Amino acid sequence: MAGRKPFAKHVFNAISSLRLVACLTLAHRMTKDPARPALILLLLFCVGLLGEVDYQMIPPLLPLLASTFGITASDAARVVPVYSVASAVFSLLFGYLSDHFGRKLFIQAGLVCFSVICASTFATNSFEAFLLARFLSGVTTGAIVTAATSYAADYFSYDRRGRAMGILSTAYFAAAILGIPAATAVAGRWGWRPLFLGTASVALICGALVWKFIQAETRAQIQVIDSRHRLSFSRIREVLGLCLRRRDTLSVLIASPLSSGAIVAFITFLSSHLITQQHVSVQQVGLVFLFCGLASLAGAPLSGIVADRWAKKPLLVLSGFVLAACVATVPRVGWGPGLFAALALSGLSIAFRMAPLLAITTELVTPSERGTFLALRNALSQLGIAASTLSASYLFSAWGYAWVGFFSACLLTTSSVVIFLFVKEPQMKKS
Repeated sequence: MAGRKPFAKHVFNAISSLRLVACLTLAHRMTKDPARPALILLLLFCVGLLGEVDYQMIPPLLPLLASTFGITASDAARVVPVYSVASAVFSLLFGYLSDHFGRKLFIQAGLVCFSVICASTFATNSFEAFLLARFLSGVTTGAIVTAATSYAADYFSYDRRGRAMGILSTAYFAAAILGIPAATAVAGRWGWRPLFLGTASVALICGALVWKFIQAETRAQIQVIDSRHRLSFSRIREVLGLCLRRRDTLSVLIASPLSSGAIVAFITFLSSHLITQQHVSVQQVGLVFLFCGLASLAGAPLSGIVADRWAKKPLLVLSGFVLAACVATVPRVGWGPGLFAALALSGLSIAFRMAPLLAITTELVTPSERGTFLALRNALSQLGIAASTLSASYLFSAWGYAWVGFFSACLLTTSSVVIFLFVKEPQMKKS
């Protein structure tokens, strides 16, 4: 065991270096002025990575949380929908506000508040207090993720946005590679509480870097809003009305919660399935997430390049169907090469969905409505995650992980069909 830690450390360092080099290289090729977009992408990537690590480290820790608070794994899994509901409701508000007061403000403030909340999570001594802390974490991450993605969409044109979103989406998979294995290793030795102190410290550092290096929007870039609509929901109602009248925007709002809920439900109970049914250790579960994350991390930047050069919609639909087949297969495969192959293909499919989905979503409305619409999509996605995870918890308790996989596959198939039939590929603006 002693010899594995240095080796794992070298692997993690090598992965981090390759990821940063890839981000810088792709950013350099996006524009004639490479310094600014490279810096922006790296900082927004770090912000996204922080939020994803905070969220993704919870599912592998469910058995430990259940043990700490004296509850079942199914009860502990309700932390996920609580977080999702908070993120859904408040991302809608912060997306609306960021359209009119700028994205940078909400990224900075969100990081500071997130740091304070994570530090307080360390001291929780009951499951109820832990639930409250996770609710507040969902509120703050709803602000920073929505604002960060909108900032990137404002900065890059649609014909180059696939690459930018591909880079930003690597945060999701880097969290699986770095965050989950590190979290399970730390929790296995010292418990889950120190993880939140570490997250709080990193959030403060990210906040300082954003304040120093991310350029704030000018007045001309921020939609002016009159006093009658200040801090009201009229703007949200306007965008919602637009979405309900247009087939493509409504279809995205239907498809997104289905796919997001399916993926999170599948991932949430994977660790419990592996531990209880496959009889593997928490550390081995961390290695599974590491392997899947490597596959996803390799695919995420490539998906952006393919989406920009080929077409975003076909890539989105195809990857959705492949992922549906994978999540239905994984529960039926025993521990071994077959399981790792199915999970690797699942990771690639998730990666190849994210960049085209984000690029299409951010192009369907005008820049002045982008934050609100993106927040609305994220809000519905989070509600979809909450509903799907809650439903999956009952399926897992009653009939096992195979039914969770079947449930997730049905949601993914429906989502892909909706995109295929009702969403039109936005026009590329050739430079």
